Amino acid sequence: MRMDYDNLDVTSIRNTPIWQGVELLRNDEVKAAIASLEDSSRMFPNSYECFVYLGIAYATKNLFNRAIGAFKKACDLKPMSANAHYNLGMAYEGAGVLDEALKEFTNAHEINPSHTLSQDKIIELAQTIPEEKRKKIKLIVTKQD
Repeated sequence: MRMDYDNLDVTSIRNTPIWQGVELLRNDEVKAAIASLEDSSRMFPNSYECFVYLGIAYATKNLFNRAIGAFKKACDLKPMSANAHYNLGMAYEGAGVLDEALKEFTNAHEINPSHTLSQDKIIELAQTIPEEKRKKIKLIVTKQD
């Protein structure tokens, strides 16, 4: 599962308790990272970065319903983040809720048309949808030069 956290502002959290959770996650100590990030999310309920990392930690442990909740909070905090919508789509896909996953990948693409991860997921999921439902999906149309 490829989460997107490339554009997170880690400098804003470096000197906070959130950073400890991030470091634990990076060191593959996911259970401890979850505990640390859950504590941090209560201390910093408006930290977009905290909820993205918490969602990634949950998804790493296949706790997709919890990941969905964390990514929804990240989307609420920063609605124009393609990364947050993409990650929410990944959590929905992990939970097997493909209609919602496709919706979030589409949201990510609409926010940032050059977000290639969301483009790839839209194409991938569109292949799994029955033909009669596929007509209702707004697929990406690229401009021809």
